[in-house]
Amino acid sequence: MFDVIILAGTAKPSELTTSENVHNKAFLLIKGKTMLEYVITALRQVNKVNRIAVVGPQAELAELAEKFSGVCVVPEGRNIVENMEQGAAALKPKQHFLVASADIPFLTAAAVQDFLAACSPYSADLYYPIVRRIDNDRRFPGVKRTYVKLRDGEFTGGNIFLVNSMCLEQALPRLEEIFALRKSPFRLAATLGWGFVLKLLTQRLSIAELEKRFSALFGIDGRAVISSYPEIATDVDKPSDLLLAKQQLK
Repeated sequence: MFDVIILAGTAKPSELTTSENVHNKAFLLIKGKTMLEYVITALRQVNKVNRIAVVGPQAELAELAEKFSGVCVVPEGRNIVENMEQGAAALKPKQHFLVASADIPFLTAAAVQDFLAACSPYSADLYYPIVRRIDNDRRFPGVKRTYVKLRDGEFTGGNIFLVNSMCLEQALPRLEEIFALRKSPFRLAATLGWGFVLKLLTQRLSIAELEKRFSALFGIDGRAVISSYPEIATDVDKPSDLLLAKQQLK
C-alpha cells in the first residue's frame, strides 16, 4: 500500500487564476467539483493507495476534509519542497509513496494503477511517468504540451511521481528543481550538461542516458516509466486547458 501527498499549495497568479478569479487553481470548479476533488476521487479508487494527505491552504481544505473522510489536511509552506516536507512529516511513510499535483482532473485510477505496477519491484529511489506524444495526441487532440524528442521517441512528462521515503532527506533539496524542470526540456538538458543539449537537439539522447546522468547528478536512482495513459500528464494550466476539462469531464 502506498501513501499519497497531493500538492495543492498556492502559487503565483497566472492567466488562468486571474481569468477565473481564484487565488489557487486547485479549487477551480469544473461541473460543480474542484480540480482537487477529481484528483482525490481518482486516487481513492486505487486499491494500492493507503492514506492521502493534501497540502494547501487550511481554510479551503477544511471543508474538503469533511467531504472526504480520512483525508489528512496539512497546512502549506512557502514552496513545493516545504509542502512535501510537511506532507511527509504528517504521514511518516515507511516505504515508497506517491506525490501528485492537484491540477490533473483527468487522472484515473487505471492510470495510477498502471504506473504503480510498472514501477515494481520498486528498487529505484524515484519513478517518473512519461507519455508518448502519439498517445497524448490521440486522447487529447490539439492540446499543447511540452515534448522532448529522444532517441526512444517523443515524450511529455507526468504530474505524479513515486519516491522512496528512505531517500527523502537527501532528495528534497533537489526535488523542487526537478519538478520545475519537467516543463523545460532545454533547462533540464542544461542542468544535466551541455553535451546533453547537443544530443537533445540532434535527437540522439536516450531515456537510459538521461536516467544515468540524473542519478549521478542528484545522487538518487531515478527511472522513467513510459505510461500509455495521457491522463497522468495532462494538467490544467491555461484557460484553454480548463475549457477542455469542462468539455470532457463528467
